[in-house]
Amino acid sequence: NFEEEYSLHTNPQDIGNGEELPEDPIQDHRPRLLIMGQRRSGKSSIQKVVFHKMPANETLFLESTNKIVKEDITSFIDFQVWDFPGQINYFDSAYDSNMIFGEYGALIFVIDAQDDYIEALNRLHHTVTRAYKVNPDLSFEVFIHKVDALSDEYKIDTQRDIQQRITDELADYDLEHVHLNFYLTSIYDHSIFEAFSKVIQKLIPQLPTLENLLNILCANSGIEKAFLFDVNSKIYIATDSSPVDMQSYEICSDMIDVIVDISEIYG
Repeated sequence: NFEEEYSLHTNPQDIGNGEELPEDPIQDHRPRLLIMGQRRSGKSSIQKVVFHKMPANETLFLESTNKIVKEDITSFIDFQVWDFPGQINYFDSAYDSNMIFGEYGALIFVIDAQDDYIEALNRLHHTVTRAYKVNPDLSFEVFIHKVDALSDEYKIDTQRDIQQRITDELADYDLEHVHLNFYLTSIYDHSIFEAFSKVIQKLIPQLPTLENLLNILCANSGIEKAFLFDVNSKIYIATDSSPVDMQSYEICSDMIDVIVDISEIYG
């Protein structure tokens, strides 16, 4: 269990409709995570659980986001998280699409798997086609969210259906080369942390080197599985090349929680 110290700076900036998005030349080259989706799909809950350690059951009392909220995260790599309210059209002339989508990073689109997702798929298609024209280097990630209440069979069927529908729609627009990654997520288990881990790893240029170092660590120390963790978020920045076993990841995450809780008492 290989840990990297993690710190979070909460410095949200609310950006209302029609207001100019601030440009900060110091932060221009930070990777950017753009969290988008329909209203009540769970975007803000995800951010609060992953980056603020909010208990999942407390997210039921969160109010809907009505402004774009930008937050700076200081970690192994510094990046920004932008939470977009579901009711606005970020391709409207009131917003600068080049400013929003032009930076290096990932677009995370959240779909509520417990709701009728046809409208969400239409919005996903519109978002991907427009964002890709602005920045073809964006990583496109789809979180099929709130799957905790679904059976395993229904989860798989839902993912297959969503994946097939959006792939067909992109092909109709000659965009079959645009690659989307799909994840089944819930804030009530470790799946949301696993998904964020995979997303953030794509933004780390040193990932192959880190994986190689963890492989060497495992080979020379007899460690069965190694993770490089951000302590507070429980996102793993890298792991060795052996397959990730969710049970091992959950054990490591739970142990980190125990260590953090004890250190707050005795530290």
